[in-house]
Amino acid sequence: MDLNKNKWKVIKLTSFILVVLIGIFIFTQIGPYNRNNKKDIVIDIPSGSTVSKISDILYENELIKNKTLFKVVAKVSEKSPNIKAGKYLLNQTYSNNDIINLLASGRIYQDGVKITIPEGSTSKEIINILISKKLGNKETYENLIQNPKEFYDKFSYLKEDDITCLEGFLYPETYYFDENASEKEILSQMLSEFNKIYSDKLKEKQKELNMTLQQVVNLASIVEKEAVLDEDRPTIASVFYNRLEKDMQLQSDATIQYIFKERKKIVTYNDLKIDSPYNSYRNKGLPPTPIANPGVKSIQATLYPDDTKYLYFVAKLNGGNNYSVEYKDHLKYVKEYKDERAKLNQNKIEEK
Repeated sequence: MDLNKNKWKVIKLTSFILVVLIGIFIFTQIGPYNRNNKKDIVIDIPSGSTVSKISDILYENELIKNKTLFKVVAKVSEKSPNIKAGKYLLNQTYSNNDIINLLASGRIYQDGVKITIPEGSTSKEIINILISKKLGNKETYENLIQNPKEFYDKFSYLKEDDITCLEGFLYPETYYFDENASEKEILSQMLSEFNKIYSDKLKEKQKELNMTLQQVVNLASIVEKEAVLDEDRPTIASVFYNRLEKDMQLQSDATIQYIFKERKKIVTYNDLKIDSPYNSYRNKGLPPTPIANPGVKSIQATLYPDDTKYLYFVAKLNGGNNYSVEYKDHLKYVKEYKDERAKLNQNKIEEK
């Protein structure tokens, strides 16, 4: 009897020790590869990588000790479905869980030439920014921008019949480009960013409005150039929708500006007579292409405009606008603006 008791005690103790040893083994295997090595390692997680592929990359770079256990930790983690492609800066002091958290955070390691494309930039302005940083050739960019077919294999949204150039789809953002990247690779990154921000929700709204993607981006580009304050964007969009519905010219100075190589300080009455498809004072409807590359706020404003009856707007000195339904009221606001601007200019002269 005592022999049996002792036997069970030994079995229980052995089992306990075995469980502890397994626990220690697992803990060390999913812990840091080397707690003392803080040397940075850059890894690249390709788009569409599975957990198995990611574990191979991490194992090859000596960032994890056990691929099987990493996959188990990843599948158990709530964050693993959010793992994002891109470059990441890691070191051997990271545990499996630390690595998963970083890959899911989207804190991508940025290297290369930093380029910031402001919202509302035209393709010409974007090209100038890029070549000023010695990234590519002007003529190559111009040819690619005029040929969306060059990008059909990666961006099917460009295949719509009325999209004739990339103007409007080169999304304004801060980028980090490899100094040896080709012109096509650089433009592709911008097109990819547009694809990300143009969500399924926005696509559904576009269908509701019975608009093409080009029409949305085209109108959004005009809203982008006309708006100073974010809160004005949906109201400005409503004015243009109302004018289109009444078969009126858009009469946007921003479309006139697009005709010139460089932006003019003031659009004159003579400019309004220019014979150009981008002259929205002479032509009805939208211009042939977008006139700039809008940010997401202008795109959203175009898809979700305010419900108004306004047909006119004119700027205020504070950056906002005065809106009106009747032309006589519009003329009153125009006079107010001119008077205020003249007074301001006079004050500046007197101060000098």
